[in-house]
Amino acid sequence: MPLFGNRRRQHRETPTYIGRKFSSRAGVEESIANFRMAISQQLGSEPEFFTAEWTGPDPAPVTVIGAAPTTRREAASYLTLWADGGMYFVAPDYAVRPTPPLVGMWKMRDTSLTSTGSVEAGEFGVRGR
Repeated sequence: MPLFGNRRRQHRETPTYIGRKFSSRAGVEESIANFRMAISQQLGSEPEFFTAEWTGPDPAPVTVIGAAPTTRREAASYLTLWADGGMYFVAPDYAVRPTPPLVGMWKMRDTSLTSTGSVEAGEFGVRGR
């Protein structure tokens, strides 16, 4: 076998990222209020907010909030919140805009909000809307 022989490379699929992970010490209710203000500010009007059912892997979050623009027929964005302060924000345009303007607006309202990574498609699942 030659010194620089051909090694078969295992084909690994590149993960599909669909959102951002965050952490906050603000608590679930305050985090929801901050998110609602930030997304309304980004859209220029208050979207339709709704709750959705978690269908992703365990452990399940405390709640899943959806936000859909009322002026356009766009897909909804989702915020999942865990009791330990962990959050997933999943947006339909994440591939185009992984850091939407609302992140800065949200961080201005919650100084403990930190980005902790990206959400892979297999880590997330909701039903509703």
